[in-house]
Amino acid sequence: MAGIPEDVVAAVVAETSERMAEDPNYAQVAVGALVQGQPHLSRWLTANDTELGGEGVVHAVFHAQVLAECVRRHRGRRVPVVRFADLDAVASEDAMGELERAQTGLHGYITSNVESEAAMRILAHAGLALCRVALR
Repeated sequence: MAGIPEDVVAAVVAETSERMAEDPNYAQVAVGALVQGQPHLSRWLTANDTELGGEGVVHAVFHAQVLAECVRRHRGRRVPVVRFADLDAVASEDAMGELERAQTGLHGYITSNVESEAAMRILAHAGLALCRVALR
């Protein structure tokens, strides 16, 4: 998948911020959307609770929804469901480096909005998987 333009990422982030300011329940809605639309990805994120902690998992799912929306917007249609095989296929010790090389905009979103190194690595892995399925 060609790199998602930074202006697409910026537009999604701006819209997400605006929705969060207008609706205090928007974060919950976004988390629910990922759980429903990407069930395997959300289960995989939840399985990382040892590294992320309970609240960290919820934040990771929210950020993964933002990544998924960026991919969807760039693709112009729904993102296929990420399978566990897709997550395995993009597994890397250097997920952040790979994401930076392949998807600068998504990498920039993660580095600007996520503090935990573990969460950054996990979200980079999720972003790579989302981009992988967008090519199918």
